Order: sequence, then C-alpha cells, then structure tokens
Amino acid sequence: MSELHLDSFVIKNFRCFEHLTIEKLGRVNLIVGKNSVGKTALLEALWLLGSEGDWSIIQKILYDRSELVRYKSADSRDDFRADSLETQEQIEAVRSFFFGRPPVNSERTIFYSGTNPTSGKFSDDAFVFNLIAKQHNISLAIRYGSDHDLYMHRSNIIIDSLIDAIQNNQTNTLVKEHIFEPMIIPSLPKKELFEYAVIGRSKDYKTVFIPLSGLTWKSTCTYWDDLALTDREDAIISCLQVIEPSIKRFTFKGENMDNRVRYSVVKTERFRDPVPLANLGEGIQRVFAMALAMSTASNGYLLIDEFETGLHHSVQADVWRAVFKLANEWNVQVFATTHSWDCVEAFQEASAENKDEEAMLIRLQRKRDGTGIEVVSYDERRRDIATRQGVEVR
Repeated sequence: MSELHLDSFVIKNFRCFEHLTIEKLGRVNLIVGKNSVGKTALLEALWLLGSEGDWSIIQKILYDRSELVRYKSADSRDDFRADSLETQEQIEAVRSFFFGRPPVNSERTIFYSGTNPTSGKFSDDAFVFNLIAKQHNISLAIRYGSDHDLYMHRSNIIIDSLIDAIQNNQTNTLVKEHIFEPMIIPSLPKKELFEYAVIGRSKDYKTVFIPLSGLTWKSTCTYWDDLALTDREDAIISCLQVIEPSIKRFTFKGENMDNRVRYSVVKTERFRDPVPLANLGEGIQRVFAMALAMSTASNGYLLIDEFETGLHHSVQADVWRAVFKLANEWNVQVFATTHSWDCVEAFQEASAENKDEEAMLIRLQRKRDGTGIEVVSYDERRRDIATRQGVEVR
C-alpha cells in the first residue's frame, strides 16, 4: 500500500476558515456538514494546494463561484484600459479567498500538510498565497518548502521587498534576488482556451475537481483519449457496469477538432445499435466522470463535490467500492462531499470492507461559541457506531 499524499491538512485564512486543522486523513475521505460550513471551500483549498496555486485554477474557482466577471481580453496595447479593468477585477475577486475579505493591502493564506500539524512546523510542502498591494496590479502565488523558520524569514523578505519596490516604482524587477518571484496576474483567455488550460493543468498536476454539474464533454473526451486502448479502458467499463451491467464497449463519436462537439456512446446488450451514454441517465454519467478522473489523477488527488449527485441510494455502496478499488490501484487520494445520509451509510458499508485502506468521515461544524469552523473526525469504529445507531453526522 502506497503512502498517502496528505496525512493531515491545515488551512489558515481561507474563505470561511480562519484556522482549520484536520489531524488525520485517509485514502478516501468523505466530508459532511450543514450548509455554509465550508465543504466546497475545503475542496477548493485542496485543489489550490494540489495545483500549486496555478492561475488557471484560481481563475476557474472564482469564475465558477460567480466571483469573477469575465472581461474581454485585450487584443493589443491599444486596449490598455480594458486590460487594466480586467486585472483590477481579478485582484478584487481574489480577495474573496481570504478570511473576512481583508480590508488591508497585505494578507496571507496558508495550506500545508504534515505528520504533526499542531507543532507549528511544516513537515511537508506548503502553499502560501499572498495578496499584496491591490492598487498596483500585483499578487503572489508561492510554494514553500518544509522549513517553517525559513518560510517565515523569506516570506517577510519578499513582502518587504515587494512593498519597497512598489514605493520606488520598480515593479518590473521585483525581488529578483530571491528564488520566489511574484507572478503578474495574467489576462483571462477566451472561453474555449480557458477550458483547455484548466484541463491541461489538471493533467499536469494530477489533481481533478468534479463539480456538482459534472465534467464538461471536453474534459471527458481529453481524459478518455489519454487512456483509450490501454488496460485502464477495461477498468472504466467495469465502473459503468455498476450502473448498467449490459454495457460491453464504449467510445466517443465525432471528429477530434476544436470546433466540433464529440459525444460518448456505448454498446449494450439491451440495444441493437450503440446509444449515447446520456440516454442511460445522469447516474452513469457521474460514474463515468469519476472513473475517468481517477485515471487522470493517478498519483494525485480526486476532488468530488456532492458525490451522490444522480446516484440512486441502491447503487451508492457499489460505486464507493469501485472508488476504493481504483484509489488503491492507481494511488489516488479522494476527497468528496455529501449532504446525503444514504451516501454516508454507503460509504461506511464500502469502507468496512477495505481494511487495508483507511477511510475517514470528516464533519465540518460551527463552534458552539460561534468563533469559527471546527472538525469532528470519524474513523472506522466511530463510523460504525454512528451508522448503526443512526447518529446524525451530516
């Protein structure tokens, strides 16, 4: 059994989390909680960590949350005003990442993982996102190493150097003497190029996020093309058979061209001719997206918002079994959210059969004193007690 990519997780100053610590993670993690406690925000934090704060992912998160208005990209230097407005819009949007939307010009968000997150030391890589001097169209996205003291020292040097450079109008040569350099916010590309950029980054960083709405057809086409005619094709079809046992073959129809729409079709024992996968229902499309994303996220992370979407309660345990199996075989660490008690029970049923793979149920809830969000974790024993006694954990 391979080691976990993250054995714990700490978030500071991100969205609704002022300081959140999850002391233990498993191979497959199910996140539950009431509305507005940060379930999706937790997935976003993991996405940012896994993608090293790539700007395509940052823009994707903001745009999907309707926190970023898409301005038309400037096509020439004559469009300086439009370009400036777009950059300013992005800087304002990024402020929504920070706890309490900071009113000052210098703030920091931190994500990290380690074997002892309460020690104050970074025992694994950390991602630090600085938002500095919004008036000057500058922001930082930095990945730091494990030495906490070095992190604090260099971070302060960078911030001081940045502020000094701004004051002296030297933004083109900011902190060049340091290995961590600021990133000028890029313009938003056209919609088609933007989507391809996100797909490419997901593959590069082996971190795939499946939103409530599911993967786009471009994503599914791209991920399928990467594994078609390999031994993983059989594994994907096996996952589809969880929902529709009569499926025998799968492919995409349509030309592989940017201006053409391709769609998925399956050959089944029920129909003489191939039928579009969409004709078999929302649930099978959800399972297909999960299976493809698992392959793309090999040796990385799969993030699923509202796992149970489109899935009847009677098949959820079998879908979880498939997720556990592929997570182990392809070395994927899975994080999913749910509002459904059926999903929690199915998760417990499947995880109880996987003694070699740790599973964690993580509940986010508001602290009783109203000061923030806290974590309640359920290992196998506590999950078993909760589900047998019907204890409310959502």
